[in-house]
Amino acid sequence: MGRVVLAAATSHVGAIVKNPDADPERSSVLHAAWQRLDREIAEAELDAVVVVATDHYETFGLENYPAFCIGLAEEHRGWAEFGNPGGTVPGRPVVAEYLLKGLTERGFEVSRSHTMDLDHSFMVPLTKLPSAAAAGVVPLFVNCNTEPLPALARCLELGRAIAAAAGDLPKDARIGVLGTGGLSHWVGLPRFGEINEDFDRDLLALLTEGRADEAASWSDEQIQDEAGNGALEVRTWLIAAAAAGGAARVLAYEPVPSWTVGIGICAFDVEEAP
Repeated sequence: MGRVVLAAATSHVGAIVKNPDADPERSSVLHAAWQRLDREIAEAELDAVVVVATDHYETFGLENYPAFCIGLAEEHRGWAEFGNPGGTVPGRPVVAEYLLKGLTERGFEVSRSHTMDLDHSFMVPLTKLPSAAAAGVVPLFVNCNTEPLPALARCLELGRAIAAAAGDLPKDARIGVLGTGGLSHWVGLPRFGEINEDFDRDLLALLTEGRADEAASWSDEQIQDEAGNGALEVRTWLIAAAAAGGAARVLAYEPVPSWTVGIGICAFDVEEAP
């Protein structure tokens, strides 16, 4: 049987790779943390990485906008929108099929795509974490920006279901889960450029104390008011946290004004799925 053996989360703003040397005192700390996380991923010898991210109307539009969608392609193309990373990354369709079946059996009617292209929410982290890309990816889209959004509690349940479904995989498959998004930032709004460091550190404190469930009590209105519409992407962090089951280790956090985002990078202690 397979299992989740690694889980992590990171921010994904395109400026990370388009303007990597901005705020060098802060960004250098973050680049070092990504390198550390990449080493952890390489050492885990993963068979696939479930990359949990959203989409910014590149792959999904209002004619077809699921709450959750898993990608089953042999290869996934990056959109390279607005100068963000492009190219292709290998998929893991067999792993994706097992997970799709397992999630469906556990009460999640996740949509599927055999042609899912990936925007910067996937491609920026995979650029910073090449060991994750080399392991092969199972992209898992989560609606983080178009109401109605999946509830935070539902995202926690999905993370636990991913860990359980990984147990259906054959041959002791080793699976990673990488959540990407946030932290505080405002997109296309008058408060664009603001960062709420207090919100970010409060969230990270919950995760490091193994209290991710408490975030499920937050309303989307509260999150948007305190940390911006971009912070609704914390759904992906909660999925990764729940898939791991353990507390987070914060590898780095820096508010980076030039990138207009509070940037967090963490890894989670992984517990055995029940």
